[in-house]
Formats: sequence, structure tokens, C-alpha cells
Amino acid sequence: MPFPCGADGDPARRDASPSGARRGRALSLWLCLALVLMPGTQGSSLNCHKTCICASNIVSCSKMNLTTVPTALPLYTAVLDLSFNSIARLRAEWTTVKLLKLHNLLLSHNGMSFLSSEAFAYVGRLRYLDLSSNRLRQLDEFIFEPLRQLEVLLLYNNHISQMDRTAFSGLVSLQKLYLSQNQVSRFPLELVKEKSRPENISLLDVSANRIKVLPFPDLQALPAWIKNGLYFHSNPLVCDCALYSLLAHWHVRKLNSALDFKDDYTCVLPGAQKLTVGVFELNADYMNCSTYAEADEEAYLDQTLVLACDTRHRDMRKSWAAPGNVPVTALSNGSAVVLADGSLRIAPARAEDSGVYTCFAVSEELNETLYVTVRVHNFTLAGAGTRSTPPTPRWWAAWPAWCWCSSTCT
Repeated sequence: MPFPCGADGDPARRDASPSGARRGRALSLWLCLALVLMPGTQGSSLNCHKTCICASNIVSCSKMNLTTVPTALPLYTAVLDLSFNSIARLRAEWTTVKLLKLHNLLLSHNGMSFLSSEAFAYVGRLRYLDLSSNRLRQLDEFIFEPLRQLEVLLLYNNHISQMDRTAFSGLVSLQKLYLSQNQVSRFPLELVKEKSRPENISLLDVSANRIKVLPFPDLQALPAWIKNGLYFHSNPLVCDCALYSLLAHWHVRKLNSALDFKDDYTCVLPGAQKLTVGVFELNADYMNCSTYAEADEEAYLDQTLVLACDTRHRDMRKSWAAPGNVPVTALSNGSAVVLADGSLRIAPARAEDSGVYTCFAVSEELNETLYVTVRVHNFTLAGAGTRSTPPTPRWWAAWPAWCWCSSTCT
């Protein structure tokens, strides 16, 4: 055990000679300094020369063998990197002052198994939080509620098996959530479903978990800009023709989630052998699922039909052309009108409204051209009224009736 810092514990008392006294005092002083400056010391103050590297408003304490967060962090800290340490528990008192300028907090690779329910009370302006590659097992209710400005949350490669349905409540600014490589068995529908999802969510990764069943009708009803970033490959999904139809539709639409990991979408066949096969093989080799094909939109005379321009990205500028490539404008005399949300309303439907309608969607990153075929039956239907297409319209699957166009299109 190290000698105490003080006269009573001075090893010089064991040697009455002057030279022995000097050696003892020097040894005692060295031991006291070592205890103060040791990186792993509990509750140690921030030391930009020993414990961390400070570069302007960036404080990097990565790979410093820390067991707790250093105290007395500068109020101007914008980025705090505590990755690759041994901070197993993030307590409420890890900071006792509000760090109003902190927007990036990195805590990956710490072996962390505990998050206090008040751990983020004083860092409410975080925009990026990395808790990946730890040992977290559960996410309690309202755990992230103070983080109303958080945009990116990394939780992949933990041991999470339990997530309270309110765990992500309050994350109103969340755009990307990475939950892959955990032990989640329930698909978190509340994160993508209308009225409960964060308004700007564009990526949810729940791949490589333990999810066996998906809410197919709810997923089909999602807009394409959410489906585009919804990843659930490498789960032990139960083989089903509804699963094949869902992914085949997404593949036809060239959604990133279906294209990028096509070979990683597998499922387990019914039966004692529990054989794992590729989802895209279900239409031929195994379950004889019907080959996916898009259907026309049908209406009857005098009905109101609303066609959605279901693009892969949000906030795109949209315009429409009627059959014969006739632009639909505010001055058009026909029955088709472009609505404020970019959808097309046809009212009242007439037989001559049948044909292929084209939606042109433009943004700084990408252009999309989508086609939908409408058939208006030449008779009325009792009780005819407004008929809206599903949030995801059924786009014609074969050239030339269907086309997807990237930003390279001319």
C-alpha cells in the first residue's frame, strides 16, 4: 500500500540519518504526485496535458484507461471523446454543470452496462451520441427524453434485448438510429409509424437482431422515403410470401434498404430442419410465392382519385404530366390538379382520364421519374366518392410503363 501523504507516514521516520530523511521525503512526494495524475483515478479533474488532448473546443480522452468521466470539463466543450476506456457506468453526476455547447459525445468501447435515467439531463443540446460497442442490455423509459436536438444515435453492437416503448420519446429531431447487432426481438414500429415517429427520421437500422415477425401491412403503408432507409436484414425472419412481396416491391422501387443488402435478406423455412434461405428465392425454389407485379390504379366514373408521388427522398419538388405527356398546371382545364403535398387529384374521374401519369420529382441530390397507370371504368359505382391510392402507390413494374431515374438522367 502506498505511503500516506503527510509527516506521520513519511518513510524518513524509519531512517534517522539526514540522507535517509531526504530520500524518504522525495519518495513520498513522488507517490503523492503519481496518485493525483494517474489517468484512471476516480473523480480526477480534466488534465489537458496528461489525461486528455484539448484542441480548441474538442476534448479527446480516448484510450486513457479512464474509469470515470473527468470532472471540471470546460463549458466551451463542443466535442467530447471518451471512447475506448473503461467507463462502465454513466451516472447522473458525471457532469454537475450544463454543457450547453456540447453537441458530440462519444462513449463507444467502454464496456458500459449502466445508463442513469438522468445521464443526459445537462447535455440537452447534443446532436450526435455514440453508445455503440458496449454492454447495454436495456433501454428504460424516457431514457433519452432530454435530447430533443439529437440527430444521430448509435447503439449498435450492444446486448440490448429490452426497449421500453417510451425509450425514444422526446427525440423529436432524430434522423438516424442504429440498433443493429443487438438482441432485439420486437420490431420498433413506433419509430417509423405516422403520428409516433420522429418527424425527420430517415434511417432505422435493426439488422442482425432476433426479429422473427414483421408488421407487413404497416411497413407497406410507409412512405418510400422511410422505406429507403429501413434496414432489417440478417434477422431470423420466418419465411412468408408477404415477406417476399414486401422486399420484391422495395427492390422494384430501387430502395437502398433492399438493394444494398439483397443477399443478406434471409428467412427460416417452416419445418423441423429450420433451413435458412434467401428471401428473393421464395418465388421459385421454395414456397412458390407469386412473382411480384405492380397493379393499375382503378376508378369509376365521377369518383375522386388521388395519386401519391411516393419518392425515395423527402422535400422534393414535384410536377405531373397527364396521359400524352401533357403538363398538369394550375391553368389546366382538365380534371387533374396537383395538390400542395405533390400528389395528383383527379375529380370527377372520366373515361378519358385513363392512361399513364408521370410524376417528375427533383432535388439537389437526386431526380426521380415515376409512372402510374390509371384505368377509369366507363360506368359509375353506387356510393362513389373519394378514392386515394395507398401511401405507396403501385408503380407499373415493366418498361416502358415503369421507370426510375437517377440524377444522371437527361
